[in-house]
Amino acid sequence: MKDLKPYALNILFRAQHNALWELAEKAGIMAEVNLSIASMEYADSSTVAEAKLFKGGIDFIAGNHISPYMWVARNRPIVQIASPGNAVRDSIMSRRPLESLEELAGKEVRIADSNYRDRYGSVQHPRGNHILETFRAGLSPDQVQWVECGEFDDPNLRKNIVEAVASGKADIGFAAYADPETLRDTGLHPLQLPTLPMINGTTITSTFDILHQKEMLADRLVRVMVLAIHFARMHPEEAQKLLDTKMGKPYTEHGGRARGVARYPMKPYPTQEAISAAHELCCLQYEEAKEIQPSALWDLHYLRELELSGFIDELIQEQPESFRSTSATAGV
Repeated sequence: MKDLKPYALNILFRAQHNALWELAEKAGIMAEVNLSIASMEYADSSTVAEAKLFKGGIDFIAGNHISPYMWVARNRPIVQIASPGNAVRDSIMSRRPLESLEELAGKEVRIADSNYRDRYGSVQHPRGNHILETFRAGLSPDQVQWVECGEFDDPNLRKNIVEAVASGKADIGFAAYADPETLRDTGLHPLQLPTLPMINGTTITSTFDILHQKEMLADRLVRVMVLAIHFARMHPEEAQKLLDTKMGKPYTEHGGRARGVARYPMKPYPTQEAISAAHELCCLQYEEAKEIQPSALWDLHYLRELELSGFIDELIQEQPESFRSTSATAGV
C-alpha cells in the first residue's frame, strides 16, 4: 500500500475517540499505508462536525454514533465502515441498596443525570443510553422525572449528581463509575447495570463522495484501525508512552489510554443489537429516522474483504493468549 497516493487527513473526533488514530500515526502505522494526519481536533457538536464533513473540510469523524441515521433518512451520502465498540455498561447510585433497576418499575422515580440536550440542541449520547436502560427495566416515561445536573463534559457533573441523590432531590443517579470506594464518604450505594448493546467506539464516519475521491481510503482506514488495535495489544507500554509524549505533530496531541485501544475487537464489526440501539436513540430526537432501516448507514464490505484475506486472523495468532479468546467479539 506504500505505492498508493499519499494523503494527509483532516479528522474531527467526538468524546475521547482520538487515541486510536493518534497512536496509529505516532507508531508509524498510518505511514505504512501512505497516510498521515494534517489535523485532528475535538468537536463538541455532531452538528458542526457533520457540516464540515458534508462540505469536504474533513475526511472522517471518529466516534459519531447517533445523528448519522437522521442523515440517511434525509438521503445524504453519509456512511460508517467500522465500529470497534458495541456495548456500554453504566452504574447507578442510590440512598438504599438496590439489586436491579427493575425494582423501581411501577414507581415514580426521580433520576439525576446529565442534561438531555447539549448546548447545541442534540441529545447527549450517555443520557440517551440511560433512557434506554430505564425503558428496558420497565420504567415508563411518565413514571420518570429527570433531574438535570449539567452538561456531560461539565467537570462538576458527577459531584452534582451525588449531591442530588444524597440530599433527596433525586432517588437515583447515573454515573459512569460508581463503586463502594468512590462512594465511601457519600453514604450512597452503587449498582452496576447489565451491559447495554450500543454503538460506542471510534466509528469511522465519512461520506461516499470522500471515500471514492481518495484512492482506497476506506480500505486503508480499516486496515489502520486493525493494526492500531494490534499494536496496543502487542506493545502496551510503548503504545502508552507514544500517547503520553508530545512529539510536535501538526495536530493537537490529546493522548489517551492505550489500554482502551487494546480492548477493542480485532474484527471491528458493529453488532445488530448495537446498531438497533443507536438507531432507537436517533429516533427519540428525529422522527424521520423511523422510516429507514438501521443497517442502511453501514458499509462493511471493506472490513469483510480484509478479514477474508486472512490478514486479521494472522495478527490474532501473534497476540498473547489472553487476547485471542476475545479478539473477534470483545468491545467496550
